[in-house]
Amino acid sequence: MANLKAIKRKIASVKNTRQITKAMKMVAGAKLKKAQLAMNEFKPYATAYEQVIVNMTNNILLRNSSFFQIREKISNVGFIVITSDRGLCGAFNVNIFKEVLDSIKKRNLGNNDINLYIAGKKGADFFKRHGYQINFKSGTSVKKEESSIAEELSKVVTDDFINGKIDELYIISSRYFSPINQKPDCKKIFPFEKTRENVNAEDYVIEPDSNDEEVLSKIFNDYVKVEIDIRLFESNAGEQASRMNAMDNATRNAGKLINKLTLSYNKARQTAVTLEILDLVNGANALK
Repeated sequence: MANLKAIKRKIASVKNTRQITKAMKMVAGAKLKKAQLAMNEFKPYATAYEQVIVNMTNNILLRNSSFFQIREKISNVGFIVITSDRGLCGAFNVNIFKEVLDSIKKRNLGNNDINLYIAGKKGADFFKRHGYQINFKSGTSVKKEESSIAEELSKVVTDDFINGKIDELYIISSRYFSPINQKPDCKKIFPFEKTRENVNAEDYVIEPDSNDEEVLSKIFNDYVKVEIDIRLFESNAGEQASRMNAMDNATRNAGKLINKLTLSYNKARQTAVTLEILDLVNGANALK
């Protein structure tokens, strides 16, 4: 009987857990729709702004700017890392951590050569535990405007690059492709590299036509802000999709466990009933 009560309590506990995970899946699904809408609305602007920067590489004078020049000695490298604030989203954050560590290892960087700029509490906690230098940290909660995070962070990294605190800058985050497909990605920001063909370059002229660092600083600061913004939008969508999938798997696993426990409960109950019948039969035989 004690065993039956224990199994019954466990079934009730798993059922409660299943209700929670099912509710979390529904909430994540609703948030995912909003995140996808915000991301899709912003993406054309981000693509167009990057194309402006790409087309600027046609200007020979602008190419002499520090934003385009590869420095002779790369002694300090900066990484903008975007993670989530909350957990329960599967391997979403773990994949980003792995991408950062792989990028560091590939470039043979020591801890003193690395400058991290982190948006996301999970990322800040992870890299703090592992002894990395964090130059900037912020949450990515939807209660805080994404644009304000991007504006603050873009100014910090652009100033650090101009002042020589970092020689290269990369951004690492999760790119969103579909609710079941999000992949971590590492992209070089500074020095800017031409990565795609120019489009509609003849439609406008970059002014002033000179190596004006003050003007370029503003342009590239805005470029970094736009890049961080779209990454935050994609990261939010990826986080919600990962959480929805994780909670869906948890709900299904809870259902399987309930079925297994119910089978064990029925077997134990049947055994108990059989033993009681045997006791009654043996007692009746003893009275004869």
